[in-house]
Amino acid sequence: MRAGRTLLVVSILTRTGVVLLLCFLALLTNYHNLKRSYNSPRLVELSEGKAMRVFYEKTDALFSRFGDPAVEAQKSGGMTWSIRLGGIPFTDPIAALSVLVKSRHWELGFALGLLIPLSLALLFGRVFCAYICPASLLFFAISRLRLLLAKFFWFPEWSLHRGFCWGILAGGLATALWIGHGVWTLVLPYFALGQTLFHGIAYGAISFSLGSLVVFGLLDLVMGKQFTCRYICPTGRLLGAIGRKSVFALERDADECIEACTSCIDVCPMKVQPKFDETRDCSMCGECLTICPTKCLSIGLRKASAAQPETSAP
Repeated sequence: MRAGRTLLVVSILTRTGVVLLLCFLALLTNYHNLKRSYNSPRLVELSEGKAMRVFYEKTDALFSRFGDPAVEAQKSGGMTWSIRLGGIPFTDPIAALSVLVKSRHWELGFALGLLIPLSLALLFGRVFCAYICPASLLFFAISRLRLLLAKFFWFPEWSLHRGFCWGILAGGLATALWIGHGVWTLVLPYFALGQTLFHGIAYGAISFSLGSLVVFGLLDLVMGKQFTCRYICPTGRLLGAIGRKSVFALERDADECIEACTSCIDVCPMKVQPKFDETRDCSMCGECLTICPTKCLSIGLRKASAAQPETSAP
């Protein structure tokens, strides 16, 4: 149980860190503009105020450790679609597919940005959803709110077929080919969150992506626990398929498992079934480890003989 709680705490901290990183990258746009326009903390304060001067000075000091701050700052930027951190690229797999469909080629740096996300999926499966996706932190909070409200109100628990996400992915790619990549703000909750933060912080404007976030939040509140993650967002489904035979996986000690117990199935936000060794979409969030009465579940190297059984369950 301690391991499960540790994973839950770590997942909250890492996703909070991602949200803060997105906020910093949005503010970094202002730093670039102020550096080019003024290159002086005093002038920055006169133009933008004391708070922006403090941010400017702190950012300048941070990047000065690595060289010319103006040059070093250019090595970091972007949003959830594609991010550079210290010159290291990170590319969203859905973004890569969308660009390939529309442009029919990838720039080298953009393609190299796939290495880390795909490597994580091959090693750990769908961990993006529980440890990296900033929007899932919102859905995590909504699921707790839903649990609290369920004491006073009845909420349905809707299920859709597993193929629904693949249909959304295909439809999104077809629409991107027609109207462009902006369609993904209506499909990918983390993209919508990134756009909302960027427009709000960098430009002081409200993005229409905020409307998408509200819709996603209502779906989770009304339709089911983390409904958006399970049935709407295709990224998790894609990474789950890529990491279906990941190096590390959720394992079950069948000898210790209680036959009549379904606690792990009931609590899982992704509706995987650890009791039946069906963990294809497991995000290693730790919820099941926390609730398992016999501690028969653990995360470790995937057993060589273990195979993911096919299931028709949604």
